Amino acid sequence: MAFEIDPDKPFNEAFRAVAIEELSKAIALLSEQPDGLHEAVHAARKRFKRLRGLYRFARADAKGFARRENARIRDMSASLSAERDATALIETVNYLRSIGPDGKTDMALYALERALTARRDDIAMSDGALERKVTVAIGTCRAAMEAVKAHEFAPGRKKAAARIAAGWHRTLSAAQVALMSARAGSADEDFHELRKRSQDYWMFASLAAGIWPSGLSARRERAKLLADLLGHEHDLSVLLVLVGSKEERLVHQDALETVASAAAEERLRLRKAAIRLARQLYSDDPDREAQVIERLWRG
Repeated sequence: MAFEIDPDKPFNEAFRAVAIEELSKAIALLSEQPDGLHEAVHAARKRFKRLRGLYRFARADAKGFARRENARIRDMSASLSAERDATALIETVNYLRSIGPDGKTDMALYALERALTARRDDIAMSDGALERKVTVAIGTCRAAMEAVKAHEFAPGRKKAAARIAAGWHRTLSAAQVALMSARAGSADEDFHELRKRSQDYWMFASLAAGIWPSGLSARRERAKLLADLLGHEHDLSVLLVLVGSKEERLVHQDALETVASAAAEERLRLRKAAIRLARQLYSDDPDREAQVIERLWRG
């Protein structure tokens, strides 16, 4: 089943179908662990991100439900994140190596990769401890499923259209504000905010794609590309903080400086590309775009 609300079904039914699908897949991943424990956790956390996007999509007249359930899923996902965050740093170093650095930079990155791998292994929780967290997470998913089944949105296609349009307006407006902040400065937080809002816009375009497949599919693809660019940018920012920390001397200072230079150069390239793409994607007036979405949903 696609990550998409069926506009031809009553909203309650269509919303529950998507939410239960994501929760069921997360439970299956965490229970069956087809590719191992750690990969199951990583894949389940992707489902949790989608689920949180779904709650934001529908929160215009369900603020209490959306806030409560979003917090439930956020906290559950965070409880499983420690080792994944450490692994992401290693993947970021691998990303830098993949873009063809010179020999000196590649050697520095290799040394840092080995040090980060040892660091991850030191901080990683045991499989037994992670399994216990997974058991709790499965129970949380089941409770979330019951909450979704119990919640009733205001009925009617007109109400659903207004609900979705309000969420769309809020999401596009927030993305435009985040873009302005990112263009005005160079703070890591500004680009991280733009990434989160781009993830929201990608999820909204996915969820509403059934009302306008050609137009929203294009928006969905560009928003996904933008979110991926900013994901790499964010990972590089986290790496730069780590290598610049006086408390974390993972490799020789010369190697750290070499890595920092390569990471900063690539981050700048990604930021420029992200700004160009975001200016194209978020150029429409939120009022006009939300009105289009509302009319299309009403049918």
